[in-house]
Amino acid sequence: MRRRVFVATAGASLCAPLIARPAMAQERLRISLDTNPNHVRNQSAELFVAELRKRVGDRIQAEIFPSAQLFRDRDIARALRQGSVEMGIPGLWQLDGVEPNTAITSLPMFYGIDPDVLHRVMDGPAGQQINQRMEQRLRVKVLGRWFDLGYNHFYGVSKPLNHYSDLQGLRIRTPGGSANAARIRVLGGSPVLIPWPDLPLAMSQGVVDALITTHESAFTSKLWDSGLRYAFEDRQYFSQYAPMVSMQFWNRLSPELRKAMTDSWEAIVDEERRRAATAQAAARDTLIANNVRMAQPSPDEVAQARRRLMAAQDEIIAEMKIDRDMAETVMRELRAANVSL
Repeated sequence: MRRRVFVATAGASLCAPLIARPAMAQERLRISLDTNPNHVRNQSAELFVAELRKRVGDRIQAEIFPSAQLFRDRDIARALRQGSVEMGIPGLWQLDGVEPNTAITSLPMFYGIDPDVLHRVMDGPAGQQINQRMEQRLRVKVLGRWFDLGYNHFYGVSKPLNHYSDLQGLRIRTPGGSANAARIRVLGGSPVLIPWPDLPLAMSQGVVDALITTHESAFTSKLWDSGLRYAFEDRQYFSQYAPMVSMQFWNRLSPELRKAMTDSWEAIVDEERRRAATAQAAARDTLIANNVRMAQPSPDEVAQARRRLMAAQDEIIAEMKIDRDMAETVMRELRAANVSL
């Protein structure tokens, strides 16, 4: 609260220089995540907060709210649009209901490709175009390149998973996203949408027979305690997270603070990606130590599965309303990177 300063009329001109200026305004930046503090996304968000603090001091008061304390990722786009929170880093699979093109990397053409190829394609014009579409549709500011999570695989609760045929008839948890549901259906399962915070209870109660997730996410939530017993490492798609800021917050920032936000993000993205790769490898070891049995499809099985999925890609693109021209452009870039489609 600003103090009132009373001076005598005769001395007002002498005392005026002594009147304190108001302190520089501070902006509160609440970052909503629905994963727990041990997750690589949360830990890397801490890197961003530290980098931002180095650049702006206390002009932006950034704080991370983990474990869906504020919002689940499925609700974060609406919360940002309404100005109910300042920042989120949701998985792209949570956004295709509003901006369908965010699901492009979960299409069959990306099935099992190397992360280096994905980064080369999606850090370029294609990814920038998707960011612009997200900004327009969601009324947010995308700070820059996307965080990595890593490869998603199938995991079994009720029965071993050794081959694609083992997926037939299973109730398989999907984290959301039409492409995930379509992939499950094409490979013979039945998709069941379950938010991440609700998954352990659903597993322990037998609501699902299997699920899609990553080694890191399974590890940080200790899903073996909820019945996780098997992993089928098909590397079906590579998950990433988009850094999004509410436009109501962004519009309050000066050009200097806006630059500090984007520069801070860019400064830590490559480190996050290294950490994500390391975390996935370490998580795999921990899952094995907790009696999760790993199986990998053969190259021939992967090729057959990709052919089945690619046969459905045009239908998936039409169903999801993905921009066909953009999909064709991305396919050309993948072929130029020697991806066999």
